[in-house]
Amino acid sequence: MKVLFYIVFALVLASCYSNGTNNTPATSEGSNNNNNVQTTPDSTLSAINQRIAADPGNFKNYLDRAKYYSGLELFNNAFQDIARAFTADSTKAEIFLVKGDVFWKRQQIKEAYIEYTRCIELDSSNTECLLNKAGIDIALRNYDKAREHINSALQQNEFLPYAYYLRGRMYKEQRDTNMAASSYKTAIEVDPNYYDAYIEVGLLYAEQKNDLAKEYYNSAIAIKPSSVEAWYNKAMFLQETGFKDKKRYNEAFACYDSILKIDRNFVASYFNKGYIFLEYKVQYDSSAYYFTKAIQQYPQYYQAYYNRGLSYESLNKRKEAESDYRMALSIQPDYTDAAISLNRILNGR
Repeated sequence: MKVLFYIVFALVLASCYSNGTNNTPATSEGSNNNNNVQTTPDSTLSAINQRIAADPGNFKNYLDRAKYYSGLELFNNAFQDIARAFTADSTKAEIFLVKGDVFWKRQQIKEAYIEYTRCIELDSSNTECLLNKAGIDIALRNYDKAREHINSALQQNEFLPYAYYLRGRMYKEQRDTNMAASSYKTAIEVDPNYYDAYIEVGLLYAEQKNDLAKEYYNSAIAIKPSSVEAWYNKAMFLQETGFKDKKRYNEAFACYDSILKIDRNFVASYFNKGYIFLEYKVQYDSSAYYFTKAIQQYPQYYQAYYNRGLSYESLNKRKEAESDYRMALSIQPDYTDAAISLNRILNGR
């Protein structure tokens, strides 16, 4: 009986940008797609406003408020303050850095790149702009340019963990896993709390089924105990290497339980627990239970219907299995596995 392999959720979008911002749909600079009125200013905003009132000619205060607004995705407000900062002092590279960051958050990558370039034209030693440009070049596969920007940044300061992290990403995309791992490890040497680098090394080792992956995921969890990403990656590694030691399936279960304590709606935890029961533990009542939990969280989860159908079929609950296969096909009509299984049920095989 063919069982659908558990679905791998992409939890982390690789960021080209050192501040780890959340990308939002691009809009035109003059649009009104965000709320431009901060109705309940908190203490941070109040403090910035007080500094501006006391020293209206200081460009840094406007940039601080622009970054504050950008963090709230109040982009028009942010651009207005960037314009005020430029009026106060048009010679500061930092203004173009912040403007590039705001464009990046709006997914206006071309505009962000232009602002980072202007930043470097004013200050060739600005490592943030150099590395942000490198990140964009890596995303665009302009590796020679990215390497040039990274090297320039490291010439200014050899202790920049993000520079080594970007170098690792570049090597990873070029499928040079040894150099990628070496670069990520250098980032960790520079900053022992560099969570993202631990995750990346873990992923590289996981691809090789190397047990060192678990150690790097454990380090990431120690840094961020509430990281669903780290717990999930560890669980997946344990699940994929359970053939080495069946106890790893129980360890994977424990990781999924840890995830559900953080986010009880995380559907992949339910699905993968069901998959382990179905494929490895051969406990079909339990697998059906967890696939049901996954379906309750995400009713369009056609893979969960299919796998629950397999569970029911294994329990000789043929009507329930037929219903689940039909449901999977109603959601995904070209789902070949479900069609084959439904045909098997209808033909009494």
